[in-house]
Amino acid sequence: MTRRADRLLALLELLRSLPVSTAANLATTLEVSIRTVYRDIDALVATGVPVRGEAGVGYMLEAGYHLPPLNLTAEEAEALALGARVLATWSDGAVAGQAAAALAKVRAVLPASGQAGVDQDIFWAPQWVERHAPRVDLLELKRAAQRRRVLVIEYEALDGARTTRTVRPLSINFFGPVWLLAAWCELAGDFRCFRLDRIDSVTLTGAIFRDEDGKRLADFKRIKGEEARVAEFDTSVTTEGGC
Repeated sequence: MTRRADRLLALLELLRSLPVSTAANLATTLEVSIRTVYRDIDALVATGVPVRGEAGVGYMLEAGYHLPPLNLTAEEAEALALGARVLATWSDGAVAGQAAAALAKVRAVLPASGQAGVDQDIFWAPQWVERHAPRVDLLELKRAAQRRRVLVIEYEALDGARTTRTVRPLSINFFGPVWLLAAWCELAGDFRCFRLDRIDSVTLTGAIFRDEDGKRLADFKRIKGEEARVAEFDTSVTTEGGC
């Protein structure tokens, strides 16, 4: 693939990921001149890519347009394969199955070099490592967080104490070797992280929670900060108040 072809694919990806992009922003990201962006936009339009907009205003890709088939390098394919194998080792059956199915679809559209990278086991995630397998369905928790479903969970702390919690699920986090549910806990009146290997049951209440200042995922991330110390998530001591 020529350098310009690489750049055109990168331009397509940028247009797909942003609502509106100015030529100046595109030029800065791609490290080319604005004139080059204009020429590349014209080239995309000439091949049938539905780019809307004009110079000096901005460009947008019409909704529903799909990028051409994947053209990954062997090393990119190896990285994807590693991710699927890690999920197979460290998640539950449903998520592992989805990862394997997605990888099979990616493999089907790869050139021979990319397929060879997927099939190699240079990057390996062995099955016999110590695991703290989730007791609950990862996909069920993910969907509850996406759909803002209030949950009731039965939780067993490391000291054996059992509690029933009403929570707003915010995100599912892998912090090897355990998975954590980050949530707003109504009982504590604060954010809490719950180890999935210590949640005995999850029940949908039927209620839907709304974003409220101080109770959102963005608030949780802000409080913890990008530089949160690993000790805050120490899996040897993490309980319902561990993060």
